[in-house]
Amino acid sequence: MADLLLELGVEEIPAPAVGMIRNQLRELFLARLAQEHIPTGGIECAATNRRLMIHALQVPEKTASKEETVLGPAKRIALDEHGLPTVALKKFCEFQGVKLSDVVEIETPKGKYLGITKVGGGHDVADLLAKAIPALLAALTFPKTMVWNESRVPFIRPVKSIVALFGNRPLDVEFAGVRSGNRSPGHLLLSDAFFEVNSFKDYFEGLGRNFIILNEEERKSKILAEIREIEEELECRVPCDQDMLDYYVYSNEYPVVFSGGFDAKYLALPTEIITAFMTHEKKLLAVFDGAGKLTSHFVGVANIPDENGKVSRGNEKVVQAAFEDAQFFWDQDRKQDFYALKNLLKNVMFQKELGTYYEKVERLAALVDFVINETHQDGMRSQLHKAAFHCKNDLLTKMVREFPSLQGIMGGLYLQAAGEDPLVWKAIYGHYKPKGQADEKLEDLGAGILSIADRMDNIAGFVGKGIKISSSKDPYGIRRDANAVIRILIDFRLPLDLAPLIRLAALNFAQNDADLQHSCKTICELLSARLENYLKDTMKYRYDVVNAVMAQEAMAVHDKFLKAQAVATLVDSGMAEPLAALHRRLKNICANSERSHFSEGELKEKEEKILSDVFKEAKPRIDGLILKKDFTQAAAEILEMKPIIDAFFEKILVMDKNLTLRKNRIALLQRIDELLGAVADFSLLVETKPGGKT
Repeated sequence: MADLLLELGVEEIPAPAVGMIRNQLRELFLARLAQEHIPTGGIECAATNRRLMIHALQVPEKTASKEETVLGPAKRIALDEHGLPTVALKKFCEFQGVKLSDVVEIETPKGKYLGITKVGGGHDVADLLAKAIPALLAALTFPKTMVWNESRVPFIRPVKSIVALFGNRPLDVEFAGVRSGNRSPGHLLLSDAFFEVNSFKDYFEGLGRNFIILNEEERKSKILAEIREIEEELECRVPCDQDMLDYYVYSNEYPVVFSGGFDAKYLALPTEIITAFMTHEKKLLAVFDGAGKLTSHFVGVANIPDENGKVSRGNEKVVQAAFEDAQFFWDQDRKQDFYALKNLLKNVMFQKELGTYYEKVERLAALVDFVINETHQDGMRSQLHKAAFHCKNDLLTKMVREFPSLQGIMGGLYLQAAGEDPLVWKAIYGHYKPKGQADEKLEDLGAGILSIADRMDNIAGFVGKGIKISSSKDPYGIRRDANAVIRILIDFRLPLDLAPLIRLAALNFAQNDADLQHSCKTICELLSARLENYLKDTMKYRYDVVNAVMAQEAMAVHDKFLKAQAVATLVDSGMAEPLAALHRRLKNICANSERSHFSEGELKEKEEKILSDVFKEAKPRIDGLILKKDFTQAAAEILEMKPIIDAFFEKILVMDKNLTLRKNRIALLQRIDELLGAVADFSLLVETKPGGKT
């Protein structure tokens, strides 16, 4: 057994991409090991912005030998009446590269065959790995790539070095014009350019000597511990969300937390300006006192120790200058007529092929009006129209031009300072939120409605323009916008069917009916995929539970969310299995039949009359429960009919020779199937095995 070490040294990778690349590399490596039948005692995969590392433990030096039987033609085909080989047998031997003397008779359940026994495996693992590593690196995908040398191999950043050891022996690997060697890059600022690696011991000791903390969890723990120390020292609170923590972890190989301060006079500025600038523009953390009030301190993370205070003082100068500018912008912007800025949006391009922001806000007003109608929020109409027409005005303010991360927020703040109706300024303030599915919940409904309109306009415009997204490429944030729409509909429990809204948004960009149909189909598929992802990955519902509710074509997002909740509850209670069995039986019978007219007068037998009466009595009650979104109780009421349905199946021959009776019985079952399908497609649920596993 031997260990494998692979390290790829690169120029600085953007922090948000590091974790994604590490996960990709790990999955690709594990898949390749499985493909080559190479077992391992475990894998450690770590990454910084300047290196990607895989350490595989207890890898065999040779793959296991194994016998493999390869069947050829049947004996009756392989040999003629004289026992001599036929063309079929000769071609088999030629294809397999064996002699006729290597062929043996093999007994199978289908009869006697001729074939061969091959001995496979026993390959040198070092050779397999040397060939696999360049292929793995080439298989990595990135939102953007670059080429930098004559190899013309695209990668996220230029590759500087490759270290590949197997059992302390170097592997000969070449990728992107770089050949593997024994030099690994040290810390960018705190060590020599490279350190030598001739063994695993050299590598891991070299990391420590050269101020590199390779393990992400160790870097994270160091950052959090040092933030806690500053909190104790300043008697304050320093919130650090997951996005900022990930940024710090993946931006620094030797993270060191520092603190600084700014003139307290700038605390007169709105808190959002201070926190947004520090967080988005300078990657610093705001500091709050015990009562939750913003203080004139900040905290950051550097890649070097700040023993002489240069890092803190440098950041203090930058922050002080920025806040001086912010104070000036805040004072100047409030002197102008904010509403008059709308006409100037005619000169601000949204996207080259999608028109100006003036045209965009005109579209937003129409979309907002539609959402208001569909969600019955008529009391907000005039205010949200006003918000829609002016939500992009702040793009023309000095503050947003200098600090783009304050888009929307500044429009809301300027209108709040001017005494505008809270419905208007809050809608503008929050309409860029949420940023993603993990973002905190949007609190203002008006902002949610305006955000839906804005995101749907973005999606329809870019889809109409022909922009495609993939698992790694989403240059215009289409997937992020779709996620936000899903979140808002669920968080605010909005009873909105997206299909007509999608069509209305797409109409603004379609050149003809074919374009319109294609855009609507593409957008529906995108939003369905994002809802499915939300239910499976965020809500952690079982895949078959999600499939059961996603099978319905309707785009009523909140309804599907509630149905997934209901089906999950039914699964946990044990009620889903009899419903699934019933639904599968109904579908099997109704599958190949057109929807037929049902007539009570055509019922002949007692059991079918009883079922019809029970269904007729129960349907209005169940329909009422479905209208009230009480899907759990609706399904429970349908389940109460099951003994009657079972008795029907036991006594009644559905596929009667009499065509009229047969059609009428199928028609009755179709109506029960439709009633059950109004909750979910229970037939897609997987049968639970003993122990609760599917």
